[in-house]
Amino acid sequence: MSLYVAAYDISESWRRERVSRVLHDFGRRVQWSVFLIPLDPDELPELRRRVGSLLALSDHFDLFPVDDRGSRRRWSWQRPPDQFEPVLLW
Repeated sequence: MSLYVAAYDISESWRRERVSRVLHDFGRRVQWSVFLIPLDPDELPELRRRVGSLLALSDHFDLFPVDDRGSRRRWSWQRPPDQFEPVLLW
């Protein structure tokens, strides 16, 4: 099992609420738009499928593992991978 962080910026309230409900099915909210999610490898595709089916082109969504390789394995919607510096989480 790996721990993931999901963070999003979604302008439409109804879509933001639906994404929040999906994330709540998998993990727990730690900030308004940030969730900590423990996932088994076989759960990751299901989470990505469910969230991806709700997102619009104007939305921003990031999902990355909390480990030393997280910045290289981040799944991002609408943000190029090189837009961010690696993130250090404590």
